Amino acid sequence: MQNILVCQTGGWIGDMVLLTPALRTLKQTFSGSRLELLLRPRVADLMRSHPYVDDCIVDEKTEGRCRSLANLVRQIRNRSFDLAVVLHPTSFRNALLPFLARIPIRIGTNVSGRGILLTESSADNTNGHEVHRYLRVLQMLDLDTTSDDLEFWHTDADRHFIENLLRVEGVSRGDRLIAVNLGTTWKTKRWNVENFAEVIHKITHLGSEAKVVLTGSPAEQTLAEALPASLPITNLIGKTSILQLGALLERCEVCLTCDSGPMHIAAAVNTPTVALFGPTDPRRHRPYGTGHTVIEKSVSCRPCYKRSCHLQNAPYLCMQEIGAGEVVKAVETELYQKDCIV
Repeated sequence: MQNILVCQTGGWIGDMVLLTPALRTLKQTFSGSRLELLLRPRVADLMRSHPYVDDCIVDEKTEGRCRSLANLVRQIRNRSFDLAVVLHPTSFRNALLPFLARIPIRIGTNVSGRGILLTESSADNTNGHEVHRYLRVLQMLDLDTTSDDLEFWHTDADRHFIENLLRVEGVSRGDRLIAVNLGTTWKTKRWNVENFAEVIHKITHLGSEAKVVLTGSPAEQTLAEALPASLPITNLIGKTSILQLGALLERCEVCLTCDSGPMHIAAAVNTPTVALFGPTDPRRHRPYGTGHTVIEKSVSCRPCYKRSCHLQNAPYLCMQEIGAGEVVKAVETELYQKDCIV
């Protein structure tokens, strides 16, 4: 294979991190090939620096659905791809584009009626982790898909930036750090700020002398502002790029977060993660790898995958049922295990 197109316009940071084992498998198996990724604008800059991606084709959709489709088909056809790997789990458009562009080999899962657009397809499997959902598609090419470790592609320059930022914020190189990520894209995945405040208060008095750093995008600054001013925190929300966030999470001993992109980045840099799950299924989306803790509650309506809660009497019950005490205990356990390893 000389030219490979991978289609995944899911568009979230976490999706891109979980895509990495599949991209690595393709690039290493077809050494010397050119691999391009069809994606959405919000992750284009991140993926242009990806070690297994040679270029990106951005699905802007700014010219209307039909015109943008025609322009993309033209772009894709002009690049003479030999193989299209459709890794978006459900999108019909992701399969239609390589079909219309006449890419000779097109593989993916047969969902949403798109099997007719693919030269080979398989049934979908939502019972396993998304990492394996992606890798399973590659098995149609008889590829070795046993290499499933995550990676993150931050650099020494990003690490140096974080060292300087922490120093400016009064954090010394020997300080132990716990990352707390307050936000997540879906409101239904969020845990109450009041609960985070209780956890932060307790974990900073565990006797471990660990310091708490807040992570997140600039839009999540309002969540930090809702925390009591008396809490001993270092607020780094909005002060790092995504790659610099990888370096920051790598520097931390534990990451506390809801189901989010930073959760997957923390797992990719091998930082033990305490992950709080509500409307999504941790079997599919948990922090991948070993050494992580998932906290979830058996609420009858989950996993619902809804962005707004439909429970009238007890909204957001799946997240509300998670108690601060059990979260503190989980963070404490991760810190203790870290002490034992050291």
